[in-house]
Amino acid sequence: MSECYGIGLNPRNPSPLDRFRKFRNKGKLASGYLFLGSEPFYRDRWRKVIETILRVGQPDGAEKTVIDLKEKSLGLLIEEARTLALFTSDRLVIGRNAEQVIPRRGSKGSPELDLIQGYFKDPEPGVVLVIEAVQLDLGDWKSKDRIKRVQEFFAAVPEHVELPALSDADVETVTRGLAKRLGLEIQTDVLGNLVDMLSGDLFRVENELKKLSIYSWDSGGLTPEELQLLVPEARHSGLFEFVNSLAERNQRQALLLLDTMSKEGMYWPLQLNLIAGLFRLALAVKELDRSGYGGGTSQLKRFDIHVPQFRARQVELVASKFRKQELRKALIAFYEADRDLRMVNPDERIIMEMLVMKLTTVE
Repeated sequence: MSECYGIGLNPRNPSPLDRFRKFRNKGKLASGYLFLGSEPFYRDRWRKVIETILRVGQPDGAEKTVIDLKEKSLGLLIEEARTLALFTSDRLVIGRNAEQVIPRRGSKGSPELDLIQGYFKDPEPGVVLVIEAVQLDLGDWKSKDRIKRVQEFFAAVPEHVELPALSDADVETVTRGLAKRLGLEIQTDVLGNLVDMLSGDLFRVENELKKLSIYSWDSGGLTPEELQLLVPEARHSGLFEFVNSLAERNQRQALLLLDTMSKEGMYWPLQLNLIAGLFRLALAVKELDRSGYGGGTSQLKRFDIHVPQFRARQVELVASKFRKQELRKALIAFYEADRDLRMVNPDERIIMEMLVMKLTTVE
């Protein structure tokens, strides 16, 4: 029976970190794994644990073979898994782009399905077969039917690993864990700024934290100024400060930051969505306060909305500076700016300046 490391593992829906720890602590490998989902950070971690246990790359370790199922057949993958190695009894065989082998709906019979079921009825000793179907977004409802078909097709694979996109809460947890493991003391706002400027890419975040851990800091931890000095992206980010200036209704500062970021080539459609999200959360905080739940982002947890600590301060700052009616008008302004930015050859600078004027003008 397949074991599923993913959504639905238990009613509490454990985090990706908890699922990974369970797998890592198990210390014993199954004959096969299905990696399902587009999240790359933990997929890399899972694969590395498998390689470590098998001692891939070591003189007396397992051999690794990778086959792209876009170009090769599933039959060739199974044949490779059945092939005996010359110098070792252990092997890791990886089949990538496995969603390519799923037969079309309505197809009668499937030799490929018989192959995969037959293999796992009698798997080759010492071989771990990893099948990766990573072009599917588990959070996209349009892909649910195809995801189900992939799961059913590979149902014989002993263990299924679901890899949904990480939430902001997951990214915050992982980032804090990485910094702690590296012995790096870093201020909450600075940590949040680093995550934002790297667009939540945990590979890049981990790489920058490793570089930052080489240096020694004062007791107060890494400061924004030091971050700008050591991380290239920080020198032209300014988004964290830009949001703060909007929240404080500091029109002059917001326009100056807008000028700097525009010259550095900021891609505004993406960043606009992030800023609008903060204002939407601020309005939700206002609504909860009015409904008697109390103020603050902590109340959003009642509705399974987790706001990372480094963003919670900005949300609460916006909520404290804007009335509800102003927040509603602000969201309309964000919608109009987003619409205009998606027009043919938009003047992004003018569109964003008009938005700043609308948001920082006190009625």
